Amino acid sequence: HLQPEHFPDLILRNIFIMATRYAEVTGAILTRAALADLLAHARADAGKVALYQETYDLLAVTVADEAAFKWSLDQIRELAAERSTGEALTQAMEILTRGLPDDRGEGRRGHTEARSHLLGRLAEIDTGLAMQDAPEGDMRAEGEEMLGDYAGRKAARASGRSPGINFGIAALDEKLNGLQNGELALLVAYTSEGKTSLVVQLAHHAAVEQGRNVVILTTETLRPQVRRRLIARHSCVDRFGVPGGLNSKDIKQGTLSAEHEDTLREIIADFTHNPGYGRCYIVQVPRGATVGYCEAKLVRIGRMFPVDLVLMDYLALLNPERRRRDLREELSSTLKEAKQLSTTINDGAGVPFVSPWQVSRTARKEAEKTGFYTADGLSETAEAANSADVIISLLAPLDNERREVALKMQVMKNRDGERASAIDVHVDYGTSRFYTRGRGDAAMDHLLSDDDILLG
Repeated sequence: HLQPEHFPDLILRNIFIMATRYAEVTGAILTRAALADLLAHARADAGKVALYQETYDLLAVTVADEAAFKWSLDQIRELAAERSTGEALTQAMEILTRGLPDDRGEGRRGHTEARSHLLGRLAEIDTGLAMQDAPEGDMRAEGEEMLGDYAGRKAARASGRSPGINFGIAALDEKLNGLQNGELALLVAYTSEGKTSLVVQLAHHAAVEQGRNVVILTTETLRPQVRRRLIARHSCVDRFGVPGGLNSKDIKQGTLSAEHEDTLREIIADFTHNPGYGRCYIVQVPRGATVGYCEAKLVRIGRMFPVDLVLMDYLALLNPERRRRDLREELSSTLKEAKQLSTTINDGAGVPFVSPWQVSRTARKEAEKTGFYTADGLSETAEAANSADVIISLLAPLDNERREVALKMQVMKNRDGERASAIDVHVDYGTSRFYTRGRGDAAMDHLLSDDDILLG
């Protein structure tokens, strides 16, 4: 977590260096006597030796519990980031006004160079703040741990719980067996086919039905829009007695009936106060943000509560950490960084990371002919097919203007499980609810009984 540059005080910096090197060489804690030997070897004068030993004595008698220790780590890193931010701003101003040579001795000057330098340094600072421990160990000593992991998964299945994060779409969940920690999942479709609706469906089912903590990072949809969609999805819960649920459009426009306004209050009260639900934390991602920014944000959120699922709507709108030659390379870099984030977050425990991914118009036309998408149709970059662990596609009718439509879903890639070429589902865009027919869904049967609703 810490490096020598985190300590602006010279004595603390040098004690940190000596303590870490001593531990690496001997495997032991730096003692007062060992410190004296090191200082003697460095030919420090008596005054400096006394100052170092006095500092050592103060450190040695200080006792901190785990919470205080972790807080101190965070504070040291935050202060170092603050200093680095100041330095980055100063350097950017020099580039803007007078010019500054780069690492190769070439001059940089002007607004474009200053902005590029500042954004790059801020991305590095965010990445440093988000850096976490990664697990390691000898597998030969972990037999009991592996058996315990298997036993936990078996017990979860026996009790009807999934060891992963489910979508709440039975036919899909049967194939995936839940999204797992460390998996990058892409929801592939053309514009307006239901990618964001599927994000809402997944977030709601994870938080409400599975009690998992969900973080939604949104770049193109405002937080109030996401909230409205989640509440509309929650209105479909049977106990609220609203056949078909509340249309998010009516919530947005304030056109609910008086009866449904009372129901809306009940729905919001349940969603926000029910202790059995997981948290649903929505982050409006600023323009120009990178994967490093998102990682730093997730680390900070993780200090408030454990993060079980991350939804990014959507990944392709993030800026690359560094400018590349073209858009294809930038998207490839962003995907690789997102995959690394999914595996390294939570000190290496990982988290499922899910994002929509838009296909090209050409791929959409080809899918209309064949009835399914192919990996070649992933827009702009083949890296989407390489980095992702799970790829789920949505194919809606071309005249996709109704509130309710029938969709074809595919599991195009499933690194640790089965794929599926065709899963028939229905989506209600008004509530972001995905469902299958013939499973006793009385509310949806009622909604679909209207003569003006045509499916397929």
